[in-house]
Amino acid sequence: MYIDLLILIQIEKSPKHGYEIKKEIQKDLGYLMDVNHNLLYPALRRFTSEGAIIRKRNEQEGRPSQYVYEITDAGRAKIAELINAFTEKDAKHEIEFMIRVSLFDRISRENRLRILDMRKKDLESLLAGIQQRQEGSVAHDMFLNEVLQQTISRVVGEIRWIDELIRKTISGE
Repeated sequence: MYIDLLILIQIEKSPKHGYEIKKEIQKDLGYLMDVNHNLLYPALRRFTSEGAIIRKRNEQEGRPSQYVYEITDAGRAKIAELINAFTEKDAKHEIEFMIRVSLFDRISRENRLRILDMRKKDLESLLAGIQQRQEGSVAHDMFLNEVLQQTISRVVGEIRWIDELIRKTISGE
């Protein structure tokens, strides 16, 4: 899940407490998502128990103590594992895909191409379904047709972008 990846990457950048992790993720992706405590703190506990991060108590005068999280070597390995663990189910979710693309510099060329190919195949299937729906829609249903046309345009645009990423990945640009 991409939230696990985002949490670990924030901690990898520098040790942070929970609120800082949340704010940094929202600063980077605020328009895409909101990180709530029900996602963040269970993940931090899980990563601590797995040894991916360590938790250090930070005493503060006149305020409650904070816990600061630091990445471990196991956590760095977990980041690579999570980036590469891209499934057909993940290919259906734009944010899962976009997060992986933003981290392509961390993975092999073969895995980049695998991820791009999976997303492209999913989009091609989606496009065929939308076009079939558009062919069967009633001509007087103007707004439905507008939505379908806009969706087709977005999907076709993303397929073109993926084709360009594939070309750049193969050529080594």
